Amino acid sequence: MKIIYTADLHGIEGLYSQLFRLAVNSRADAIIVGGDLLPKHGFLRTSVEDQRDFISHFMKRKLEEIQGGLEVYAMMGNDDWLINMPYLEELQSHGLLRLLHNKKYRTGNGFEIIGYGNVPPTPFSIKDSERLDTADAPIEPQHFAACISTDKGIRQIDAVTHFSRHHTIEEELARLPVSKSYEKTVYVTHAPPFQTNLDVLYDGRAVGSRAIRQFIEENQPYLTLHGHIHEAPLRSGSYRDKIGNTVCINPGQTTRDLHAVVFELQDVLNTMNHTIFG
Repeated sequence: MKIIYTADLHGIEGLYSQLFRLAVNSRADAIIVGGDLLPKHGFLRTSVEDQRDFISHFMKRKLEEIQGGLEVYAMMGNDDWLINMPYLEELQSHGLLRLLHNKKYRTGNGFEIIGYGNVPPTPFSIKDSERLDTADAPIEPQHFAACISTDKGIRQIDAVTHFSRHHTIEEELARLPVSKSYEKTVYVTHAPPFQTNLDVLYDGRAVGSRAIRQFIEENQPYLTLHGHIHEAPLRSGSYRDKIGNTVCINPGQTTRDLHAVVFELQDVLNTMNHTIFG
């Protein structure tokens, strides 16, 4: 089963077009997009509507164009407003994609895919999909007003109070659908694991999830796929890492040239190829 994995497309039409062209040219069986699907440029006050329009028009049209044997798995990330989830669910109801967050799907040859889209606190505004990593984890200093999306629009909140009302990432990972066999399970988590090649900022800091790293260390799934930290592969020198026997991938991303990894699911290590780094 040939898979193309990418993340952090942020509603950039050129990246989506490159992705779907790659899928056709490489004769892929499935695409996985691991979070941050929707536009984040523009004004905050219109961002909910901008993202909604992108789903209903561009995404729907592009997915309809590639129908016919190609499975598309996707989930929101921390820059996507959750209030627009029904619009993605509508695409799913028409068979155009499969939503990953907190879901499990069986693929060919007995493999399973399980998704989780939440991330540890960031300095940025959108808090819909942010959670404390663990109960004793520090909170990043907030550089912007903290906001969530509601059916009445964007609402400003107190970040500390917001985090206290939700489970931690560690707790939510424990509540994910149960894997039949970790040795044949792919986990897609938007946040990368802490202190790996996959979570390095431009300033050299490691900002990945400690809870996700611990989950990987304890369970040793076959493969984990990540995103969120766009510059990590460039800064660390690699888009891949290993935690024990688990292969971990973050393709990185730019706004111009698609960063994606193509691989055969049954033999990831010997078949993976990056669209930029080779």
